[in-house]
Amino acid sequence: MFIMAYSACPLFAAAEYDPIVNPLAVYSHELTTDNLAKLQKRYSVILSSGTIGTSFEGREIQAVKLGRGNHKILICGTLHAREHICTNYLMYFIEQYAEAFVSRDSIGCYDINQLLNEVSLYIVPMVNPDGVNIVQNGFEASANCDSLVKMRLKNYEEPAHRSWKANARGIDLNRNFDYGWDNCPNDSLPASSGFKGFSPLSEPESRALADFAKRIKPEAILAFHTQGEQFFFSTPDSCATSLAEKLVAATGFEPQPIDPPYGSFQDFVNYHFGVFYACVELCNYIGPRPYPECDFFKIWQPARYIIPIVASGIIQKGTSKKP
Repeated sequence: MFIMAYSACPLFAAAEYDPIVNPLAVYSHELTTDNLAKLQKRYSVILSSGTIGTSFEGREIQAVKLGRGNHKILICGTLHAREHICTNYLMYFIEQYAEAFVSRDSIGCYDINQLLNEVSLYIVPMVNPDGVNIVQNGFEASANCDSLVKMRLKNYEEPAHRSWKANARGIDLNRNFDYGWDNCPNDSLPASSGFKGFSPLSEPESRALADFAKRIKPEAILAFHTQGEQFFFSTPDSCATSLAEKLVAATGFEPQPIDPPYGSFQDFVNYHFGVFYACVELCNYIGPRPYPECDFFKIWQPARYIIPIVASGIIQKGTSKKP
């Protein structure tokens, strides 16, 4: 069950700061879990963590609440297994902003105390922990190894496990949501990517994310992917359109048209919430393999203000509605 309680503890002085998150590390499920526990202990004045569900192989899907405001934004990453650099991005973001809050620092032009007192960021750094385990450790590391090695491989490089996108049942989580699912062409069997499953929301990972979103009712949603340095936006109102324009200007990423509904997380958001949504393709295209952690700051630099831009826009939208 996701925890949202805060404990009263003194603010840490900047001089005591010793980073927990190493954005150049390979973020496994185990390292993510370990770091989140340490972050909660250090920053419990502004950060709480917990789980929103478990994966097919029983790994806990971790989530963080960063902030204490009434405006809610849902942020997730690593729906696709080989895109686990998104976890690095979100883990680094969490620590940078939690530390700025307790140190009363600004980041860029953003007053982080003000931001996090008005907004609550609900962050799921790794939606697909089983798939990440396969990419990082090989098919033999999966409890479903015998089935995985028989599945069809699509858009891959050798060694094949490094190109894996699906979960541990061979189902592409970003095709497993409940709106537009019937419209998505499907292979007949599970595969390394592209298989939508035998029914919508059949997978514990997609169900966990969908249920979490419905529970918190966010005003905006961001999903981080690779590759292509692009955005796929949903802009249901003028505020959302303005946010999209600001993100394009800040990053230099190209906006792209969205496909007809096919069971993606974006389709789910559009159907159930009708709020601002951005699918962020963080990296330049390098082919069907994980983005190298050693190049992390090449993706951080242009994308470092994506979340505060959206948070500030949601605050401004709320302010404009007040009489």
